[in-house]
Amino acid sequence: MTAPLRELSRARVTWMLVALLTAIHAAVEWLGGYQEVADWYVIAGLSRAGLMHGYAWQLLSYGFLHGSWFHLLCNIIFLLLMGSRIEFMLGGVTLLKVFLLGIIGGGLCHLLLGSSGENVLVGASAGCVALLLLTTTLSPQSRMAPLPLSAKNLGAGVLLGSLLLSLFQPGLHLPFFAEIGRTGSRIFGEDLFQVGHACHLGGALSGWLYGHWMLRRRIDLNGLRADRARREKNSRSGL
Repeated sequence: MTAPLRELSRARVTWMLVALLTAIHAAVEWLGGYQEVADWYVIAGLSRAGLMHGYAWQLLSYGFLHGSWFHLLCNIIFLLLMGSRIEFMLGGVTLLKVFLLGIIGGGLCHLLLGSSGENVLVGASAGCVALLLLTTTLSPQSRMAPLPLSAKNLGAGVLLGSLLLSLFQPGLHLPFFAEIGRTGSRIFGEDLFQVGHACHLGGALSGWLYGHWMLRRRIDLNGLRADRARREKNSRSGL
């Protein structure tokens, strides 16, 4: 069994998250789609208006709703790839911490920088991006196949790209940046800024900061290998 398949086969918490996200969206679709349960999205999706009404839980709950099956599938693939690796290296508790911190950080950044903060935000992508940045921060020299990039360069690219796209948002009306954003919209289409770039930035920062906090605790590659060997031994003994 190859390493990625071995990680997936043992990623119980990752699969539990996938099952939960799928079950929630399946319930939405069974009830007729998000148009038929719009109240769910107003109450559980993230918006400035919702927080003004005291719906503080929106900073977490928005990450468990999705707009479509395609939206959900993209996040599931990302979660399986990154979540299984984090769970294999650091355990399920760390996976959950970083995933939830990413969702909270993404929500806060969306409210601060997203010009569409008045609209309802949904999706787990901020949590997934947080897992990616944790991986690239802890293993900066690893190669991120199939991309011909080191993890360090990929992580820096995600942070910089998300920051620039957030600032280019035409709705922010920032001098110079807004004009670049309008040009980008004309070239690539209006959908370019329908994506929650500020949300992705917040998730990326959350994973990056958590990774550096872990490194301050002097966690090194040998320590990670020792922890992984211990979990593998415990897993085999439990079979």
